[in-house]
Amino acid sequence: MRSIRDGVRLLPVLVRNPAVAIRWLAGARGAQAALLLFILAVPIGLPAVLDPALEDRYPPIRTKKKLIGPISIPTTGADPRREVRRRQVMTGAWSGGLACIALLLLAAVPKAVARAERESAEREEHGDSLLGRLPMQSLDLYRSALGLASDPQRTATLGEKIRKAESLLARAPAVSAKDWSVDALTSPEPAVELDGTVIEPVAPPSPEPGSRGTTVGPDGRYRLEREVGRGGMGVVYQALDTALERAVALKEMPLHLTGRTDLARRFRQEARLLARLSHPNIVQVYDLIEDGKRLWIAMEFVEGGTLADAIDRTGALTPTEAVRIGRQLAAGLGFAHKQGVIHRDVKPINVLLTSDGVPKLTDFGLAKLLESSVHTQEGSLLGSVRYMSPEQAAGRPADGRSDVYSLGVTFYEMLCGRAPFEGETASVLAQHLSQDPTPLSELARNVPSELGALVMRMLEKAPERRPSDLDAVSEVLSTLEPGSGETVEPKNSG
Repeated sequence: MRSIRDGVRLLPVLVRNPAVAIRWLAGARGAQAALLLFILAVPIGLPAVLDPALEDRYPPIRTKKKLIGPISIPTTGADPRREVRRRQVMTGAWSGGLACIALLLLAAVPKAVARAERESAEREEHGDSLLGRLPMQSLDLYRSALGLASDPQRTATLGEKIRKAESLLARAPAVSAKDWSVDALTSPEPAVELDGTVIEPVAPPSPEPGSRGTTVGPDGRYRLEREVGRGGMGVVYQALDTALERAVALKEMPLHLTGRTDLARRFRQEARLLARLSHPNIVQVYDLIEDGKRLWIAMEFVEGGTLADAIDRTGALTPTEAVRIGRQLAAGLGFAHKQGVIHRDVKPINVLLTSDGVPKLTDFGLAKLLESSVHTQEGSLLGSVRYMSPEQAAGRPADGRSDVYSLGVTFYEMLCGRAPFEGETASVLAQHLSQDPTPLSELARNVPSELGALVMRMLEKAPERRPSDLDAVSEVLSTLEPGSGETVEPKNSG
């Protein structure tokens, strides 16, 4: 009874906070099951039992029907009390059943409010951790936390933090990026605490000595040729390995990361682990170079752009091309999982394409490295939001099934030209947690049904409902590749 009283008291929270109401409806599984059973049982099952019982209790009444004058014939008719009693029983059943279901729904309200409060606190805490570096993302987190908060004191606190984040944005806008990436989380901007204290980070690496001809490593083994990329995780150069006379990609880690001995040690450990991942669809790590205070990693150089570039150019890939790329990515990820390595940040920009169109996954292990350096609690949010698994969006630990989901999002984007969920950061997080993606059959009618069904299984909210591993995904995709006995129709250019 106490939970029901609390449910009545908390009903205004559901009216004020639609996000809490959504969690209440999603969590009231017992009431939903009871309602379904009730709807099936009362109009169908109850009459089947009630009518024979009423017929025995109120048998037909024998009467005489007059024909002409004194002439009449015997006849039978239903006892009028039977229909009255039937209406009474059915009305009572509907009223009592609906009342019980209403009580079950009310009893679920306190649990939903408590769950929303926990999520709100987690998002507030994560917003606090990002405020100095990324006030825009902190603002989104504070606003989503406010939508889940019911305690007036926390609501007031969140309102103050929202105003603080808006003030910081007005004075110094955060890093501009089209999505929330691992690189953005480590952007070396000044950290600003809630009280306004500014903490300057260690200076990021200078582009010098990144000019052409600069050498790096023992005996100047690597000669820098040109810069090919830059982000919060460092600068990437095309370089020449003068000992083996081959092109390599040379990534310099920022000094604000390598200056911390714990991060430098973890990065060395990750580099050694990743160097053992030798697979045709994974960018190979060749060498770890320590040159003075600078830390570099030498990798296979892939010239051909990223999968994100390919999707931007075409809008969507043909099903045949998507199957070819997806199968190879699944094979590479499956191999990494067998070696105990989870990517955690699968997305098109982390897939490089060779000049022959062979996909290669890159940036393995970086999310894991940053997970311990940016936010060690389970509430941390890493990787690009558009490609996050629901468990990552909820702040739970990621495993191989999280990579299955992120690969499913990537596959979805390859087939229809856009990710399944788009919008503001907080909105995308909420969609990953509670909204089903639009079926591929409605967006890309040329996608074979078996392929569409596979992608939608990869995008299941519950990890246990996704394909068990990447080998299972590869097996289905291999049957859909041309030459396997089944065909995948190409995209209709018209």
